[in-house]
Amino acid sequence: MIIPVVDMKNGTCVSGKSGMRDTYQKLSSIYGDNPLMIAENLKKRGFTYLYIADLDKIEGVGENSQIISRINGIIPVLLDDGIGNVEDLKENMKISSFSILATETIESIKEAEDIIKIRGKENIIISIDIKDNQLLIKNNDIYMDDIISLINRCQVKYVIILNISNVGTKNSQKTNIQDKVLENTPDANYIIAGGLTNHAIEDYIQAGIDNFLVGTILHEGNMDEKYI
Repeated sequence: MIIPVVDMKNGTCVSGKSGMRDTYQKLSSIYGDNPLMIAENLKKRGFTYLYIADLDKIEGVGENSQIISRINGIIPVLLDDGIGNVEDLKENMKISSFSILATETIESIKEAEDIIKIRGKENIIISIDIKDNQLLIKNNDIYMDDIISLINRCQVKYVIILNISNVGTKNSQKTNIQDKVLENTPDANYIIAGGLTNHAIEDYIQAGIDNFLVGTILHEGNMDEKYI
């Protein structure tokens, strides 16, 4: 399954490389030039879901909640808007169909467990965020083994493995963290993200992984039709 990706900032869709969010520019997409148009055209193209990262909310400098809520009325949204605790989840649930619980913003394992319990393991997706070959984590007292244990203990259905360093680069280089997750969470379904190319997608499919978050090559119009 291919899940299109859009990042939102200041009410518009943006794109950039390697998670350097202060350099992101307006997204140039074959699917339209504003968020609602892009959502409409992605749905018409046959996509089932849309992943949105609200960069303003994640960075704590604003939000794009109103327009995201409208998009969710067009196509079901998997929303990463910086959930760290249960109060954040309540806001996320109002405007999305699925909630992303990202290591970048998790405040504690206890809060994460409560979030999963409230949202339900079918509607919460843990995102393991990797940057510069390191786990990107808000709370430095949380380690990779803690996240793996959380996934297994709470039986989370879907896990995103997102290499932020690869975003926008068309380089989907794997990391030791990715290998560790794949080896130690046998019951999870994986969604791979970050710098994916057609060749990389094919390699993952051959390895038994068939869920992907795709941005750059999709919006450029360079995605192989057989994957859409």
